[in-house]
Amino acid sequence: MKTSVQPAWVLGRRAYRDSSLLVELLTADSGRASVVVKGAHRKQRGGSFASLMQPFCPILVALGGQSELKYLSSAETAGVAISLPGERLFSGLYMNELLVRLLPKWDSVPQLFASYGASLVELGERADLDLTLRRFEIALFEELGYEIQWDSDHRGQRFKAECSYLFVPDRGFVESEQSQSEGLLSGAELIKLNSWYRERTALDEGARRVLKKMMRQAIDYRLDGRPLKVREAFGQWRDLSQPKGDE
Repeated sequence: MKTSVQPAWVLGRRAYRDSSLLVELLTADSGRASVVVKGAHRKQRGGSFASLMQPFCPILVALGGQSELKYLSSAETAGVAISLPGERLFSGLYMNELLVRLLPKWDSVPQLFASYGASLVELGERADLDLTLRRFEIALFEELGYEIQWDSDHRGQRFKAECSYLFVPDRGFVESEQSQSEGLLSGAELIKLNSWYRERTALDEGARRVLKKMMRQAIDYRLDGRPLKVREAFGQWRDLSQPKGDE
């Protein structure tokens, strides 16, 4: 069976058997898909399939096969690749790894597909890197059914600015009687985050740190504590790119 042509993004690829590639795609109609690209390096009109199977390059693909592991029957470019230099490259790779690790295969996710493409464009246009990633993480969680309630605690009560809350990934925000403890969030901070989420208001540095820490906690919980490879790679790149002092 051959599917119709659909837009797609490459999330990752690796060698498969003798001359093929196993490619992870995010597609407009089929969601996340694992696809065998047979004879990937064989010359086609317009170049080899391997040259098209690159992250951050919009493509059009048609898939074939009856099993869950489909094969690529056709592919062509659908636009100019998005350039992501330096830290922004790792941000794009981070989004890719999150999708591969958390998103089930073959579920149509048109809103998430659009959010991914828009996030790549924002990264390429030098938009606010951290907040672009946070909005993508939130969009992914909503697609997975792990939507965070940004305006109320786990009982459905609206946040109170003077109260303290603890974020519990599988429950939400739990009010705490303690006022000084590691991991506690003030109601005032959460009200700011809700305003940012609903109305795209500005966030100060303190609220940004709270949001980043909270989303990392939520993601690590869904990954069952298994580390993301891109985090380690980014740490190594940052260490190498920092200027060395005089020895």
